[in-house]
This record gives sequence, C-alpha cells and structure tokens, in this order.
Amino acid sequence: MSVIVSVQAPAPASPPVLLIVTDVFGNTPAVASFARQFPLPCLTVSPFSGEKTQYPAETLAYHAFIAEGGVAAYAENLARIIEEHQSSLRYAIGFSAGASALWLNSAMPAMAGLQQAVLFYGSRIRDHREVKPVCPMRLIFAEQEAAFEPAELVADLRRRNQDAELVKGSKHGFMNPYSAGFCLKTQERFMKELLDLTQISVAA
Repeated sequence: MSVIVSVQAPAPASPPVLLIVTDVFGNTPAVASFARQFPLPCLTVSPFSGEKTQYPAETLAYHAFIAEGGVAAYAENLARIIEEHQSSLRYAIGFSAGASALWLNSAMPAMAGLQQAVLFYGSRIRDHREVKPVCPMRLIFAEQEAAFEPAELVADLRRRNQDAELVKGSKHGFMNPYSAGFCLKTQERFMKELLDLTQISVAA
C-alpha cells in the first residue's frame, strides 16, 4: 500500500516592519517624514483614533491624550496591534508616551521577535522599573525632566541590567520638532544610528 504524504510549502516570511509609536502629538507630518527615511515599511501608532489629529500646542496635545485614557489606554491599544503584527515586527521606536506604552508591553511574548526596540524619554518607565523585556531594548532619556530625576532612573535601570543612557544637555522632546525641547543636532545623531540599525535588516 502506498502512502501519500502531503507536505505543505512553508509560507513566505513576512517582510520586516518597523513599529513607530508616537508621543502625545500623534501622527504629525514630522512623524510621517521621519518614517519615510527608513529603508523598510513602517507601522505608525498614535494615541488618537483619527490619524490626522493634530494639536498646535503641547499642552493641548497632552490634555487630549489624557482624555483618551492616558498611558494605560495607549498601552492597551498598542498591545492589540503588536499581537496582530507580531510575525513581521522587527524593530520598534517609541517617543515619550509611546515609549512608555512600549515599555509596558515589552514583557509580552508577542514582542519576542523584535531584534531591537529604542525608547526615547519614556517618562512613565519610572513607575514600572520592574518590567523585564523579552527583546533587546535601548532606553534613552533626556537629562532634564520637570517631574523626576532622569539620572537616578538611568542608574537604577542599569542596576537592573537594562541598557539605559542619559543624553547630556538634552530636554524632553529632543527628537520632536513640535516640542519645546527639540534639538536638531541630537535628533540628527540618533537618526543616523536608527538608520544604521535598520539597514542591517535590509542588507541581510
């Protein structure tokens, strides 16, 4: 008796995707310009349901963010998106509230496929220092914060074996041209590092 074995061809691997998680300003033209510089597809997540929602001032953006549920709601929505796209996510970049939301999800199994996550000035990380990420994470903090002492947080995270660093002379928002803390020189420095990081995936 002959036996016929059906062998299913493996599904093609999903192309690598970069996840960008915005700050309270949402998906602004600056974020779109940022995403276009990368050599791989980007999935941008904003705390607001309307992709074109924009606020002319940081205070207005922050109040709108709180009205949407703050960091907890942002992290919850982000978790669903990560689960949905986990097979293709390879890198993640988060800014401010987006960085905090990524950190809150960094222990979930769906994050294990990421090669690197880079989190910029995620202030609320200070309230969840015990989190143990399942993927490599680089935590970058501004030296000047109004609500807490970043140097203390960085030192504590390092004691917990986290890759944390302080950017000397910087203010919260140094990567965002809409923020009062924006610094073009610092933004250009990290942009180059991020591009170099993601180029590895394209070349592989």
